[in-house]
Amino acid sequence: MTRAEDNHSLRIGGTIGAFDMLHVGHVRFLQLARSRCDRLKVGVGADRLLQKSKRLSPVIHEQQRCEMLRALACVDEVVLFDIGLDNTNAAVEFLCAWPIDVFFVSEDWAGSERFKRLEPALLARGIVCEWLPYTEGISSTEIRQRLEQHTP
Repeated sequence: MTRAEDNHSLRIGGTIGAFDMLHVGHVRFLQLARSRCDRLKVGVGADRLLQKSKRLSPVIHEQQRCEMLRALACVDEVVLFDIGLDNTNAAVEFLCAWPIDVFFVSEDWAGSERFKRLEPALLARGIVCEWLPYTEGISSTEIRQRLEQHTP
């Protein structure tokens, strides 16, 4: 019996991201993810994790990012995530304990070394990765670059 069957056929989805400078690409991704499950859980990268993994300080503090995501109708639960997805074993343990049935991933990560390891490890534990479209032309990196160009 799967977790979904245990929960009266509820399909629990999850995703993880920085969600710094929340933008329309994030919202579209989360709305589409929610349309493919009964409950959507969102892990928000902790400030210290983003500083370590992306070598950038977040523009918006982790608690404010969590609060904004909780305000979205498509999001059912928000947790702070402080394990890098590059740490495959720890990430899989976290996602299994969360628990979720499906892990939503932006297609811009397809083929990455991170997901070449993570996807089969999750599948072996009963969690399927579903790849969702990336919104071209908008990203937190692009927003940062535009802001830097406008800073005197």
